[in-house]
Amino acid sequence: MVLIDEARFRCAFPHCRDPSGWASALDGEAGRVGIGSPQRVAHFLAQLAHESSDFQVFEENLSYKTASRLDAVFSAVHGEADAQALIARGVQAIANRVYAGRNGNGDEASGDGWKFRGMGAIQLTGRNNYSKASGWTKLDLVADPESVKTPAVGAKVAADYWRVCALNDEADHNRITDITHAINPALQGLEQRRTEYRRLRVIWPG
Repeated sequence: MVLIDEARFRCAFPHCRDPSGWASALDGEAGRVGIGSPQRVAHFLAQLAHESSDFQVFEENLSYKTASRLDAVFSAVHGEADAQALIARGVQAIANRVYAGRNGNGDEASGDGWKFRGMGAIQLTGRNNYSKASGWTKLDLVADPESVKTPAVGAKVAADYWRVCALNDEADHNRITDITHAINPALQGLEQRRTEYRRLRVIWPG
């Protein structure tokens, strides 16, 4: 039974540039990990939609325009002059600084911050998480992290993350706070995720 069909996916996410690819990949991977009811589908897609701006953006936006904002967001940035210098050097320099030595990444010079920046429908971030996801999916995501931006790999990573975190049971009980915490421990965007879930339940009723 097809639950994430292209017609409903297009209705839910009209600005997605590859609705056919994403709908097909997500349906197959969701079925593989037991996301087999409309309620589970709505919770699954609500989380991914929030992380990917409704399946439009599959990598973290590091294009900071103001030094004050960059300095405020990351403790690894040391004042507005430092932030301005990083902005002038570009997004790779920003990523390599702010994610250095975190989540298994090497130092700033290693380039890991940029290589393992947030990508994919679920915004996988950090060398450790790419390594873990490689184990779940049996794909070498450490060697090819950019592949998580594609429907086939991105859907597989998201589905296996869902499976490993045992989120079907949470979805069955509408524990959206717990689901969100598993995906974003800081609970960023919790209310928007609730709104997205309610919107998707209209498209996936039952």
